Amino acid sequence: MELFSIWKNCLWFVGHFFSLRQLAGSWFAPWKRTTEGRGEKWNLEDLAGYIIINIISRIVGTVIRTIILFLGIVSLLATVLIGVLVYIFWLLTPFVLIGLLGFGLMLLIA
Repeated sequence: MELFSIWKNCLWFVGHFFSLRQLAGSWFAPWKRTTEGRGEKWNLEDLAGYIIINIISRIVGTVIRTIILFLGIVSLLATVLIGVLVYIFWLLTPFVLIGLLGFGLMLLIA
C-alpha cells in the first residue's frame, strides 16, 4: 500500500511542477502579462501598436503554454506508465524469485 502512496505523490508532484491546471486556465492569456496600453484614443498608430503587441503577446503565451502543457502531459503519462510497470514488477517479483531458485536447483541437480 505504501508503493501506491509513493506513486500518488509522484503524480501530484508532476501535476504541480508543470502547473497543469493554471496553464490550462490561462492558456490564451498574454505571456508574462506583457501588454501595451491603448495610448491616445483617436490615434490610429497607437491603436495598431496596441492591437499588434497584444496579439503577439497572446500568441507567444499560447505557444509556450502549449509546449509546457504537452511536456507536462507526457511526463504525467510517463509517470503513470512507470508506476504501473513498477507495480506489476512488484507483484511478480516473488514468483520470479521462486522460479529462478527452482531453475538454479534444477541446474545443480542436473
